[in-house]
Amino acid sequence: MPAPLPLAGLGRHLLRSVLRVSLPIQDLPALLPGADASMSDAALRRLAESTAAAGGEGAAAVQARLDALHAGALARFAPAADAAALEALWRTALRGELPLEGAYWALLVHPQADRTLRHVAFGDVEMLRPADAAPASLGALLERRSISPRRLDAPGPGAQDIELMVQAALSAPDHGRLHPWRVIEFRTPQREALAALFEAEKRRRDPLASAADLRRARAHATEAPCLLGFVVSPRARKRVPLREQWLAAGAALGNLLNAAHQLGYGGIVLSGERCFDDALARQLGLQPGEHLAGFVSLGTAREPAPPTARALPQEVWRCWTPDTAAAPVPRGPALPAARALDGEGLP
Repeated sequence: MPAPLPLAGLGRHLLRSVLRVSLPIQDLPALLPGADASMSDAALRRLAESTAAAGGEGAAAVQARLDALHAGALARFAPAADAAALEALWRTALRGELPLEGAYWALLVHPQADRTLRHVAFGDVEMLRPADAAPASLGALLERRSISPRRLDAPGPGAQDIELMVQAALSAPDHGRLHPWRVIEFRTPQREALAALFEAEKRRRDPLASAADLRRARAHATEAPCLLGFVVSPRARKRVPLREQWLAAGAALGNLLNAAHQLGYGGIVLSGERCFDDALARQLGLQPGEHLAGFVSLGTAREPAPPTARALPQEVWRCWTPDTAAAPVPRGPALPAARALDGEGLP
């Protein structure tokens, strides 16, 4: 069997995570050259990360301490012959049947762990420990996930909660304060009429649709305790390009969903081909130039959403550096000052 991965071989994001999760802060001063009692916890963590990343004796000491602390987990994971066996053990740890701190270390350094499995474990740990990684005020935001209408039960948000959600949407960045969007609420007495419209749209799109397909189309209008339509309504403004208005609408929709989550509701936005049907748009009262972005299903989640792998910040976050080999940009007339997307900075 290949040797376990050395600590220094982990990427910096995995290093930072496993040192925080699997190595107690009180162990660090005795392990790190240059550490002293006056250092803050954050400074100790940074020193541990740089020491481990550098390799050498310092990294070996840190790895030896991790091995000693989690010898049981290492022994439990050692016989795993492939990534599937490792993942099964990891799921056991997530269910609370193994200490998560040790399982995390054992998985990350196991020779059969591939990049995908390490990143899945990283995502699971970071989502399970939001309070350690971020201020408490961000905890709920980091936990938000989309939940299928089939997993939503009553009660859904009433008028007071919907008003709060719309207020949150209105606080999103909005160049020019145009509010280029609006919300349609489909209340319970009107759901059957909406279901008939959804069925008619399905028949237009697929004249050979089966009875089961038509039932599913109708269910999209009736199964969620609360259903909203989100409409993008761009305005004709020279100083506010359409792309900025779409960004503002998307920010408002995100705020609305986050507010629903903060209020204790699960939700999801579903679009699909029906959102491009002109006849349905007219029947819902959309005006020329408006766009039906999607339908927001809201309710009380029947059970917690299952864990899901999320993209890592490093996949979408890069630091820009100038290309010194690029040709110099010719000087020209001064460009107008950049305009803030958030309308609060406008005159």
